[in-house]
Amino acid sequence: MKKVALILEGKVAKKFMEVVVSKYFSNNFYLVITKDQTCLPASLPSTFEVHLFDPTSAYKLYPFLDANVNDILIVMEDVKEQRALYEIIRNKTKEIRMILSLEDSNAFKDIKDDRLLVIDRTQFIAQKFIAKLPNVPSVPQGFGLGQGEVMEIGVPFGSVFAYRHLGSLRQKDYKIVGVYRKNEFHLSHSSMVIQPRDQLLVVGNPDALNSLYLQVKSNVGQFPVPFGRDIYLYVDMGLQDTHALKRDIDQALILHEKLKSAMLYIQVLNPTDGIAMQEIRNIECQDIRVVVDFKGMHFIEKLHADSQKKIGLAVVGKELFSCRHRRRALFEIATPVFKTNARGLKGVEKSMVVLNEDMEQNEDISSVMFDVCGQMNLDMLLYDFDPDKRYKTEVIKNYEHLSHIYNCKIKVIRTYTRNPVLFLNKLETPVVHFLPFESCIAQNHLFWMFSTKVEQIAFLSDAHPQMFIPVVE
Repeated sequence: MKKVALILEGKVAKKFMEVVVSKYFSNNFYLVITKDQTCLPASLPSTFEVHLFDPTSAYKLYPFLDANVNDILIVMEDVKEQRALYEIIRNKTKEIRMILSLEDSNAFKDIKDDRLLVIDRTQFIAQKFIAKLPNVPSVPQGFGLGQGEVMEIGVPFGSVFAYRHLGSLRQKDYKIVGVYRKNEFHLSHSSMVIQPRDQLLVVGNPDALNSLYLQVKSNVGQFPVPFGRDIYLYVDMGLQDTHALKRDIDQALILHEKLKSAMLYIQVLNPTDGIAMQEIRNIECQDIRVVVDFKGMHFIEKLHADSQKKIGLAVVGKELFSCRHRRRALFEIATPVFKTNARGLKGVEKSMVVLNEDMEQNEDISSVMFDVCGQMNLDMLLYDFDPDKRYKTEVIKNYEHLSHIYNCKIKVIRTYTRNPVLFLNKLETPVVHFLPFESCIAQNHLFWMFSTKVEQIAFLSDAHPQMFIPVVE
C-alpha cells in the first residue's frame, strides 16, 4: 500500500478525515500529523498512524518524510503556515507530490511546481453553484484534466439533436460515449436514437464540446440563439455613401423582422452626414436602437466591445468586409456574419450552400442554415461539385435528415463540370449564400490565387447576400 501523509487542521480537515476513515481507510497507509486533535475521529483503524505536533517545525517533521511517503495532503486554515510548510517540505525533497487546500489560490500563484496541486476552495464552491444553474453544461470537477474535456449535456424538447441517430452525427473532436435515460446508463451505439430529456455523456476537445453544447441546446426556429439574442448592424459614414447605408439598413430590417432577434442595434461609425443621421434615427422604436459613435472609434474596437454582450448576428456591407483586418476581427468573435448585397433581400426565396469535404467533419453550418431558412421561408439548394465525382453522400444524408425536422425543402445538384462560382454568377435572382466562416476567408488576398476553395473565391461577391457561419476547424 502507498503511504500518504495527511497534515491537518480545522473544520475542512475534520470532515475530510470522517470520509477517509469511513470509506477509504483500507486503500492506503495514512500518516496523520496535526497539532489539533479535535479534527480527528474518536477511533481510527490500524492503517492510520497519528503524531501530534506543530508541522511547521522542520526538526520534528523531517524524520517522517522518508522515501516511503508518496503524497502529502495539506488541509490547514492559515495560509502563511501552509506557505511555510510548503517551503519546509521542498527544502527536504522535490519529489513528493503535494496537494494543498486554500481559500484563495493566489497565495501560491508565484510558485511553479509540477509536483504541486492547489485546490482553490472558493473556486470549487463557485463551480458547484454554477453547475446547478439551468442551461449550463455539467462539467465534472476533480476528474481528468478538469478543463471541460468531459461534459454531460441535457437534450431539451425541440432540440435539433432530438430524434437523430448517433450514427448520423460525424462527431469530430468529440464522442458521445453514453446516454443517461430514465435513471439508466446506456453505452452509445450508431443505431441509438437521441430522445428529448436524454443526458448525453460526451468526451473530447473542450472547445468542440462547448460548441456541441450550444447546438444541442438550440431549439428549432430560435436563431440567432444560441449565439446571442440581438442583431448588430455596422455602418460607417466614412466608408459608405447614402446608397450603401440604405442598402445595409433595409436588409438588416428584413432580417430583424423575419428572425427571432430580440433587438436590432444600428451602430453608426464616423457620423458625418446630418441628414442621413436624422433619417436613421427616425427608424428607432422599441426593438430597434440607433447607437452613434462620436468618439471616432474604429470598427474593430467597436466590434470587440460589442462582442462582450454576445452578438447573435453581425451585419456588414462589402465596404467593411473587404478589409482583411476587419474580416479577421469578425472571424475571431465566432459569431454568424451576414454580408449584404447590391440587389437586396426582397423577393429572395432560395438559399444555397456549396458542399465541401470539411462539412463531413462539421455540423455547425447545417443546423444554423436550416434554422435561418425555416424562419425566412427559404428553399434550400445543396451544390455538390467535385471534378473527380467524389460526392458528399454523408453530408447530404445529414441535410436530408434535418430537412424533416425543420420541414424545409431541399434540392441537390451534383456536378463535376459546372463550377459553383460560375453557377452563382449566372443566377438571375439572388439567393442567400451560406458559407462556413473558415480562417482562410480572413487571409491576405495574395493567398487567394492558390486556393481551390469556393469559400475563399466567392466570399467577396456582391451578387448574393452571404451568411458566414463560424465552425470549429
